[in-house]
Amino acid sequence: MPTTTKETVLRNLLLAALSAFTVGTAYAEGTADMEIYVDYPIGYWDITSTGYFDISNSGRTHSYENAMWIDMNEGDQTTLAHTWLGEYTKDMIILEFWVNPSAPGLAAMTINARIQNQGIGPTVRLGDYASPVTGQWTRVLVPLSHLGIQQGDVINSFYLNAPQNLPPFWADDIKMRKENPPQTTIISIDPGRTIRSLERRMFGVGLATQDWTIDLEETRQGMREAGILFMNFPGGMNANQYDWVTSTDKQDGTYCRVTTEDYLRLADAIGSDKMITANYGSGTPSEVAAWVRYANIEKGGDVIFWSIGNESYHPGAYDVRPPPFDHDAETYAAWVIEAIARMKAVDPRVKIGIVGTYGEHSWPQRTTVINPISGLPANGWSAVILTRMREAGVLPDYFDFHLAPTAPGKESDAAAFQALDRIDFWTGRMRKMLQDYLGPAAMSVPLNLTESNTCWARLGKQSTSLTSALYLAYSWGQLAVRNVDSFVWWKLHNQALTDGNFHPSLYGWRNYGDFGILARGLPEDISPPLNTPYPTFYAVKMLKLFARPGDTLVPVESNNMHLKVFASKSGGRVKLLVINTARDRDVLARLKGNGMNLSGTVTLHKYGRPEDANEEDIKTSQVDLDNVNFVSGPNLEFERYSMTVVEF
Repeated sequence: MPTTTKETVLRNLLLAALSAFTVGTAYAEGTADMEIYVDYPIGYWDITSTGYFDISNSGRTHSYENAMWIDMNEGDQTTLAHTWLGEYTKDMIILEFWVNPSAPGLAAMTINARIQNQGIGPTVRLGDYASPVTGQWTRVLVPLSHLGIQQGDVINSFYLNAPQNLPPFWADDIKMRKENPPQTTIISIDPGRTIRSLERRMFGVGLATQDWTIDLEETRQGMREAGILFMNFPGGMNANQYDWVTSTDKQDGTYCRVTTEDYLRLADAIGSDKMITANYGSGTPSEVAAWVRYANIEKGGDVIFWSIGNESYHPGAYDVRPPPFDHDAETYAAWVIEAIARMKAVDPRVKIGIVGTYGEHSWPQRTTVINPISGLPANGWSAVILTRMREAGVLPDYFDFHLAPTAPGKESDAAAFQALDRIDFWTGRMRKMLQDYLGPAAMSVPLNLTESNTCWARLGKQSTSLTSALYLAYSWGQLAVRNVDSFVWWKLHNQALTDGNFHPSLYGWRNYGDFGILARGLPEDISPPLNTPYPTFYAVKMLKLFARPGDTLVPVESNNMHLKVFASKSGGRVKLLVINTARDRDVLARLKGNGMNLSGTVTLHKYGRPEDANEEDIKTSQVDLDNVNFVSGPNLEFERYSMTVVEF
């Protein structure tokens, strides 16, 4: 059907408005955007098509090495789906992507989105937002509001639809964008109010069973320097294989270099509190009770925190039980109920945590239970366990969860920070689930993070980069202000890895990955020397400079999405932790303090791009606020891609 003059005028007005919007609107720096596709689907996004589809085509690329090649006939659809819980759209304003058509006609393609709990929103036509030119890259900008998406909605999918046969085309660099923060950045501190007091277990690291370095004084000195006050052993999947009596791996018989005595001796030497992850995969309740007796009664180890198993819902976790009883919530619940009785009979002081998941439908089971509040069925791992424990009149002492928000091969620096921006999306789900299934008793069951990293396997260069360090500090702050009771980074030492993601879009210069905060020196031809600090080590050390057990966290806000801010108070002294996640933008911020004296000399501790590039320690300097004090208050500049502690 030919386009009417009125339709043409309206279309031209819309394109002109979008052009003006594009020119006149300052976008946030890249790490604030929600990336969906950059050479590969990012994070939990996945992309499929009912038409011909090549997700990694190098024929024409807008950036880097690949783009998507899409060929859709009438009725075909390409789906950009978020595969886990949906994507939170807070502060997102526009869907951006680039297209390069092989022939005219792509303007007819339509776009819509599935909004969680609302269904599919309005459908818009690509040609109303861009004028694709054959053989050229054209940017498409679609305001999310035109797709029916409001601030804070959760997006399950975007759809590219073919109402007619479309020319084959390339698509690249798909993201949701944020508008820039206000021109004047303000950090407002309110030291008169308190969020929480900090415990020793907020400064933790995981210890592997094969870490032969723990008796070396240089290892212990590094741990003291970082301020490590809590350890999880034997963390990781090998917890489900570890035989504490013989210090061997039950799966393959390998001798484990760290015994219970070694672990207790290390913890005492550095002044750390202790946590043990019990072997659920191949152990018994009586064996873990005997471990409690050995560690606490015979050795006087004062191991208070005990988690039952490590990610026991996961098919990759070692579990000797035959199907359907392996990775089974019913079996786990019965095991835990028995173990709690046996362990507390040995030492009533122990706190016992259960392996948790983020929602009542996560990791579906063979059993279905009823949510006592909603009355709706659920068959997720946690829902079944909490139901059985409530029925037995047995409560866990804490809810053990892990946080590694990115799948291997799908890393993005922006996605790492974005995952933490929406941390309430996860912690809120867990707390609601506990309240629904345990009732008022849930108030006494805290959330404990006992393993964390940016990615859960095959780590690439992001893990040894400054990005990972900023992520560590930001994740600590986000969880601390939400009253999570422990923070454990995985792990102290691992070894250098070369099978991960080394994409050029990721920040960093090291050509290997590593879970550890300190290098293990292996393999010798790849790893730096033993105990060489990685950027994550300096992030842990920065937390030591920012706060210690007994200090309180106080409210603080930034109106700039790039500056992640947290504040602590010890006695009358306030400290500020500022993490600038903008990769290429220094940020000048005006300081405001409710009742604070913002004058005189402050001490700055900074770790950022220069320190990382030169493999240097945290830099300390002093600034006289009176020299940077304007009518509206003092201003401090925070270097791009850095973390800074300000001591007032």
